[in-house]
Amino acid sequence: MLSRKEQNSQAIALPEEWTKKVCALLNEVYQSNCKAEEKVFEVYGSTYPNEFLLIATLVNTADESVSSVSYFISVDLEENTKPEKLLNDLVDSIGAFFDVYFATKDWDDYQAEWLEAEFKGHKFFYKISRENIALHVMADKLLNQ
Repeated sequence: MLSRKEQNSQAIALPEEWTKKVCALLNEVYQSNCKAEEKVFEVYGSTYPNEFLLIATLVNTADESVSSVSYFISVDLEENTKPEKLLNDLVDSIGAFFDVYFATKDWDDYQAEWLEAEFKGHKFFYKISRENIALHVMADKLLNQ
């Protein structure tokens, strides 16, 4: 399970068009960095009744055995949440993280536990791991069949 909270219901995936758009944006913005490291971005997003989860992961295209870098963002959903602004701001927080990641040679500040932060007026939780999210998603699908 990728979510921060204990969940009793299945995740509802964000629309594929939206995650593809964010993925294309990240790959375009960080094109030179990605090309140099032979990596690309993948984006995953889902909602639960009380939580929104967004994950941007940087994976190696040439060698699947190379660990990825995955940035998780979790936000509590409330009735007054404006989803469009929230999503845009969370995408900006992904950019803020990867700006630091690419600017820091030998970056290795992984955070396996959820930490609280604030960005553009939104309180959210994040963690940074080496998890291969695509494999995790495939395993979840198999377990739920």
